Amino acid sequence: MLIPRREVLAGACAAGAAGLLAGTRDDAATADGPHQSSEAIDSFTFVHLTDQHVTHRRHAPEGYRQCIASINARKQAPDFVLMGGDMVFDGCYTAKEDYANQIRLFKEITSELKCPWRPCLGNHDVLGWGAREKVARTDPDYGKNMILKSLELKEPYYSFDHKGWHFVVLDSAYPAEGDNRISQEPRLGAAQLEWLGYDLGAAGDRPKIAVVHVAAFCNVGQIEGDPKRLAMDGSMVLWDTKELRKILERHNVRLLLQGHSHRVEDTFWNNVWYVTSAGASGAWWAGSWTGSDPGYTVVRCAGDRVCWTHETFRWEPRLDPQDAVERQRIAEQQAERIEQLRLRDLEQASRQAR
Repeated sequence: MLIPRREVLAGACAAGAAGLLAGTRDDAATADGPHQSSEAIDSFTFVHLTDQHVTHRRHAPEGYRQCIASINARKQAPDFVLMGGDMVFDGCYTAKEDYANQIRLFKEITSELKCPWRPCLGNHDVLGWGAREKVARTDPDYGKNMILKSLELKEPYYSFDHKGWHFVVLDSAYPAEGDNRISQEPRLGAAQLEWLGYDLGAAGDRPKIAVVHVAAFCNVGQIEGDPKRLAMDGSMVLWDTKELRKILERHNVRLLLQGHSHRVEDTFWNNVWYVTSAGASGAWWAGSWTGSDPGYTVVRCAGDRVCWTHETFRWEPRLDPQDAVERQRIAEQQAERIEQLRLRDLEQASRQAR
């Protein structure tokens, strides 16, 4: 399923580049116009790839390789891939040896990309930090140590520049002390927020894009019609969203790319787009019952403008024998689709009979 394209700011991307369409908002101009020269000079694309949850289970290696092959096969090759977190299946409640194997598998398959890639940490990329952790706090690889070392990262958040654009990669896995253990909170924290403000300030007037794992905006409660799901529910949204968005707004950041929910959402607030990509793993390589098929987002930058498409790749879930809950979720999703088709046909037939 191809999600409608979105475009922002001073105009749409040029019509000749990958056929991107004009946006539907008032702040998006048509694809025809005077911007085609900048498109030809300094345009580029990159891919936002999040929530791969690489594991040996559920034929996930084959699924992730299919994802990588889909990116490599794109007619216009991306300049790079920007990860969105949860690269491995889990480190929070997984034995260290299994976690290490997941990292090795992730790196092995990701190395098949034909372009460079940059990592971003998610909550499941951390070793331990939870009530179900299976590693001692005294272990030298505890927390983010192993993943940072494996990915050759000095810090869990950083920035870089590419063809006149400034990119910031944020870390939403925040350690909280309590009950003789460390747990995770979905927040950036004061130190990272301060760093972010000065980093964006140093970038001046360059157009800017940021990426984070846990979303600043996520409407799962409204999507599911759940009145008990609070807007700031403690797990799906950053606890310091307000502080983050004020920094993004005052530094004219065009786009914040998000993950974590495994479902596509595009939210616009105060001239910043908050774009959540589908999980590359769909529902953890067990279907698409979270709401979006397995996929990724292709982002095009042209001059000081940005547009994107949400793309999918072909993958059929292949569950393990013990995946009873996942089979039930898939059955419920299929039943819902059948019911929606039945209702649509009934309503269309009623209209035609008038």
